[in-house]
Formats: sequence, C-alpha cells, structure tokens
Amino acid sequence: MGVGRLILLVAAAILGGCRYQRGTGTAMRSIYVEPGSNGSLCPKAALTAQLAKAIQRSASLKLACKHEADAHLRVEIVNFLQKNSAYDPKDTSIVLSLNLCVVAECTLIDREGRFLLERQRVEVGMDLEKCNDFHLLRDQATPQLMERLAREICTLLVNIW
Repeated sequence: MGVGRLILLVAAAILGGCRYQRGTGTAMRSIYVEPGSNGSLCPKAALTAQLAKAIQRSASLKLACKHEADAHLRVEIVNFLQKNSAYDPKDTSIVLSLNLCVVAECTLIDREGRFLLERQRVEVGMDLEKCNDFHLLRDQATPQLMERLAREICTLLVNIW
C-alpha cells in the first residue's frame, strides 16, 4: 500500500508539471547608480564609487548606462552618528574609542517606474580604539565605512532578485 501511494505521488508530480525555480530565472541584472546624496553630517565620501566597485565584483549584477539599465539605484546618506568615549569625561584630547555609524536609504526603480525598493534603510557601523586625533581617524575611517555600506547595499540588491 505504501509503495502504491509513493508511485502515485511521483506520477502526479511529473504529470502536474512540478517545477521549482529560485529567483526570477534571469541571469544578470543591470543597474544604473545615480550619484549619491548626503543629507547628513557625514564627511564627504565617495559612496557612488564604492557602490560601482561592489556591483562590479558581484556575479549577478552589472553596471549599465542610464538608458540601458534594468533598474536605477538612488542612495541617500540620511544619518551619521559619532560617539566618542574617554577614560575621563573632562579629557577630550585622548579618546578611548570612536564609534561611527552611517545610515542610508536606498530606492531601486525598474524600467517601468515600479519601486523594487523604496527608501530601504541600510546601516553599518565601525568601532575604532585608542586614538589621539579622532577627527583625523574619522576621516581616514570614512572610506572604509563607505566600502562596508556599499557591500551591504549590493547584498540587498542581489537578494531582491
């Protein structure tokens, strides 16, 4: 009795057209990255260049011209947080740690004008330890922070298709 049911189940699956497909079935998506905007107090950073590098490293995404792209990506840095910690609150010359956090909102629009992502928040942070000049350290760490943010955005883009 158990073998008969198994044969019926397999036959029903084959005849019924049982197909499993992950994703949309298209190989590679092309994206146009609009120049990023910064509505925060984040130091000037080259987020757009970091996004281009992250997309070029991706196996399922590629950069494209504005009129040839499957979708347009708009990214705005909306918040930048910096928290300094010292051994003694009166001591501002030697900082024990510097915590940086940047928040961006991503909007992805396809060719027909439909939103694939609408103001999706992406947040990354970085902790830096034992520094004497935290302004210099923050400026040196900002490109690394933008690289992390670009990787997170790229991962988000890959996961929606």
